[in-house]
Amino acid sequence: MSVKFKIYQDVRTKSKTKGKFYARAVVSDVADLESISKEIEENTSAKQADVYAVLRELVNVMARHMRNGDRVVLDGFGSFKVGLKTKPADSVEKFNVAKNIVGTRINFQPETHWKAGDIGRTRAFLTGIDFKPYEVKKSDKTGKPSHKEEHNPSGPTVDPDFHPEG
Repeated sequence: MSVKFKIYQDVRTKSKTKGKFYARAVVSDVADLESISKEIEENTSAKQADVYAVLRELVNVMARHMRNGDRVVLDGFGSFKVGLKTKPADSVEKFNVAKNIVGTRINFQPETHWKAGDIGRTRAFLTGIDFKPYEVKKSDKTGKPSHKEEHNPSGPTVDPDFHPEG
């Protein structure tokens, strides 16, 4: 298995990289709690219903800890914490929670590993990752891609909302 990618052009008018091309990963499938619990059942002696119940409770417990401002660390996976989107205030005294905190998000940091002498760190899940260009699968006699399959056979897709940083 490989991570599939498409090529996109940065067409933002004020971008320093306008006209440049970038790769963007294409999601090939969705692994939800139900399917993950079935896979875990196949790989362990636990029943799927028990695995599902434990995973649902994991979600509840993680949410409770994050609402309390805790960092949640899952060994071998990574850590989660709450991040804030804020508007600036002119001073500490003028900072108002209702006015200046405008949003929240969950920040995820995958577990990383490094060895002495290595320049960078390796994210646990990305070791040995392989990349392949996304190919359209013709799904009917018309030769048009199905609703799940988006592709521009004449070249790269131009996406006005594309931001290469994320």
